[in-house]
Amino acid sequence: MIYPFLSHAASPDNHKQLKIYEASVQVDEKSTENELINKAFAQVLIKVSGRSDIGQSPHYTSILEQSKNTISQFRYDNKLIADNSEAVSIESLSKEVPIKESEQKKQKWFWAKFNSKSVDALLKNANIAVWSNVRPATLVWFSQEINGQRLLQSQHEAPDVHKILQQASQQRGITLKFPFMDLQDQNSISSNDIWNNYSDTILLASRRYLAQTTLTIRLFQEKSGLWNSQWTLLLLGKSQFWTIKDKDKTVVLSSGINKLTDKLAQQFTSNFNRNDILVGEDKEIILLQINNVRGYPAFQKLNAYFSSLASVRSATLLKVEQDHVIYKVKFLGGKNTLIQEIKLMDLLQAVERNNIDNSLKDNQDYKAVILDDLDKKLSQKNQPNNTSGQASVEDSKVIQAPSVLPKVEKLTPELEYWFVQ
Repeated sequence: MIYPFLSHAASPDNHKQLKIYEASVQVDEKSTENELINKAFAQVLIKVSGRSDIGQSPHYTSILEQSKNTISQFRYDNKLIADNSEAVSIESLSKEVPIKESEQKKQKWFWAKFNSKSVDALLKNANIAVWSNVRPATLVWFSQEINGQRLLQSQHEAPDVHKILQQASQQRGITLKFPFMDLQDQNSISSNDIWNNYSDTILLASRRYLAQTTLTIRLFQEKSGLWNSQWTLLLLGKSQFWTIKDKDKTVVLSSGINKLTDKLAQQFTSNFNRNDILVGEDKEIILLQINNVRGYPAFQKLNAYFSSLASVRSATLLKVEQDHVIYKVKFLGGKNTLIQEIKLMDLLQAVERNNIDNSLKDNQDYKAVILDDLDKKLSQKNQPNNTSGQASVEDSKVIQAPSVLPKVEKLTPELEYWFVQ
């Protein structure tokens, strides 16, 4: 087996572990502590599920009632804000305004953190998907039309836009990256490429940032005064488009990020439908061979990794060899969903398979993988333990009733990955 040479690794912020289990809300004179806890918990539920419409779930009210049982920490903070300006909250985003020292005032905020396991359990028990806090960063190419001229702008050239986008992404629990717009970028891509949706050129320019999720934004102001924004998401070989208009630039940009987050969450928690019902309620199984796993810390990291994947229901270690391990993974939503989710993380890199693990293929001890809780019992019945060569009556019933048996497959790994230490 020849493994690919890993010439470079993704940048550290390509997949951040985001703080999706905590939130801050503004305190007013009439706010009670219970109300503040509920508001913060509502923000967390949006972040963790990735769904802006989670409030429409029939289970939402009962989940929200558990806010006090899931909170682990809270505190009150005083923040300096511009006088007469709106504070940043889940409902509104502050605009970029110059702040003078004399115009600053303190505002009280309530910060709360909730127990991740408790929150996940509440959502999963309600059949609402949990979006892992290890999420791919999205690279943003932004172009704005100013006085009839279309400009491809960096975060430093459009600081007001950058601030709005960053605040909106933090509230929804995603990470945005912005290109340097240095000479290399300027030679690789232009505003014309963005406005004409030349996806090949855009993706080629995005390669230096190791971006697996790429977003383009085109913004201009109509004669009527309305801000018009056109968005294109390039993800897993497909393009998705949407347009948002409003008289307020902040509303346009923050609404676009909300739409982006909903689309990403739908992609990576697609094992659940929009009515909170498990697709078929059936778990599929696949065997993964993972190479380069050495030492207990590596196993700990793998276990945490599988737990973080939205499509994975369980991962069981079946075999350990000197150069590889075999996992049995139960998942929901189809094999492609699982493969796509693994592809977006940096921990496992796919290996092109030139051969299979023949020791597993020929080893009768690993002959069957049973797709339910009868693993051990059925495996024992399938072993040739009867010295007379005749199956017992009980054994015959099992063997002669294939229509009621769970599916049985040889223990041959279907996918192979290289573990990045």
